[in-house]
Amino acid sequence: MKREAMILVVDDDPGLRCGLYDLLCLYGFDVCTAADGIEALSLMEQDPPDLIVSDIIMPGMNGYQFCSRVRDRVEWLRIPFIFLTAKEEVGDVRYGRELGVEDYIMKPFESEDLVAAVLGKLARFAQLAQHERKRGKTSPRSKRELDERREAFESLTAREREVLRLIARGKRNADIAGQLVIGVSTVKTHVSNILAKLGVGSRVEAATFALGIGLDCLDV
Repeated sequence: MKREAMILVVDDDPGLRCGLYDLLCLYGFDVCTAADGIEALSLMEQDPPDLIVSDIIMPGMNGYQFCSRVRDRVEWLRIPFIFLTAKEEVGDVRYGRELGVEDYIMKPFESEDLVAAVLGKLARFAQLAQHERKRGKTSPRSKRELDERREAFESLTAREREVLRLIARGKRNADIAGQLVIGVSTVKTHVSNILAKLGVGSRVEAATFALGIGLDCLDV
């Protein structure tokens, strides 16, 4: 029998950790918890989760360090990552996104907002996985194929790489325009160029391409 999605909650605050456990269990998820990044990595070695919800400020190994360790593992690249944070500085958010964090939930937050973010990320990654299964391309099958994909990626401009990274995170054109401070029409032009250069026919295929080469581990 297929299990419910497993969520790994990482937070050094016992009260919040317990509250998140109860909340996510209430919605039918399997939930495991850890007090810091070190404990979380140990749990992931035993049973990788389908999604991670992590605090940033933690003793031992903070959220940024934990996320970086997760993204260092090819088999964990596709696990969606959501940060819980009370820090709202733009620089902190940008740094997290560079590490491959899909979303930020600012404390204090409404339970419905967290659950909506979790469901949204799981749904998007499930769609990508289904699309890949249909195409029979879960990952590059050889070093040559990976090299060809990286070569296509290198043909993109720096801005096109930024746009592709955001496409891979499920962002809409309006969201991309807002984050990069450019016009929606400019985003559409970048998307068209990206599809042509990568030789793909849709945004989903572009996102699949990006995940297949581990875009979150590449400098843009």
